[in-house]
Amino acid sequence: MQLPKFQFIQPRSVQGALSILREHDGKAALLAGGSALLVALRYRLSKPTVVIGLKGLTALDYVNRNASGGLTIGSMTTLETLEKSPLVVKECNSLAEAIRLVAVPSIRRSATLGGNLCLDTRCIYYNQSEFWRSGQEPCFKTGGHICHAVENGPHCQAVYQGDLGPVLLMLGAKVKIASSTGERIIPLAEFFTGKGEKPNLLKPEEILVEVRIPSPGPGTSAAYEKLRVREGMDFPMAGAAVMIKRNTSDTIEQARIVLGAVGSSPREALKAAQLLEGQRPTENLLERVSREVVDIINPVGNLAMNARYRRKMVGAITRRALRRTLATA
Repeated sequence: MQLPKFQFIQPRSVQGALSILREHDGKAALLAGGSALLVALRYRLSKPTVVIGLKGLTALDYVNRNASGGLTIGSMTTLETLEKSPLVVKECNSLAEAIRLVAVPSIRRSATLGGNLCLDTRCIYYNQSEFWRSGQEPCFKTGGHICHAVENGPHCQAVYQGDLGPVLLMLGAKVKIASSTGERIIPLAEFFTGKGEKPNLLKPEEILVEVRIPSPGPGTSAAYEKLRVREGMDFPMAGAAVMIKRNTSDTIEQARIVLGAVGSSPREALKAAQLLEGQRPTENLLERVSREVVDIINPVGNLAMNARYRRKMVGAITRRALRRTLATA
């Protein structure tokens, strides 16, 4: 499981990194914290000729309050920095709480916000060694025409298992993407493709450089719950990010529910959230929302946990997140 041979380049500016990407035209990989890429390299899931180290891009390491009262965060900001940031804890505590559920402290010390958002999709038939995969027919994600997780499946079913994507999507975040020809800002919802083969729309010559989170406003509370095999380290087997806004009469004015690790991108449960709006919270209402969430998803057997159990538990963790949110709203 040794690392393959590649050229390592560590630019000191964003423009320098973008120039290298353009020069190598799809044959370069970006190294941020490295916790995901190094494994992919060892497994030969990624075979770049050039690896661009982003550690020197200190200009992308910041947490600021923006003009609208929300937060602007550089993509190279570490999860540890965000977890402990007074601004994040005060303005977006649900994000800080979600970060504490990511891996372990030693990984959060180097893992970055941009790296977490740009995680590749995962599947037990794909995330194996090159030797193991050589005994299987190539799947959609490796350039073949078959899905090993679903017999006769028409497309790749690999799962997006990032923790922060659902939370930031729930918070209404936008992302700034840079290339050598300019920048663009898009809603995070448009960043994810929903395709297992390629979970985000970043082009080979582009870098995600910034995340913008709007101010949640008064009366708003949010929470994130995660299902995993072990209490530490593991990617989510399912996740639920919930946000509600209540008025002075205890009625829910606005709600948003985003599910993670149930498909190839985070999925917003629109109808489930609509069940909450205009209502006063009751246990019967939470149970209806939980059932609606379970009805809209269909996990398949491509992760380390049983698919039926994962589906059932999505409803349970959504209800748990709602209870926590209502308790603090």
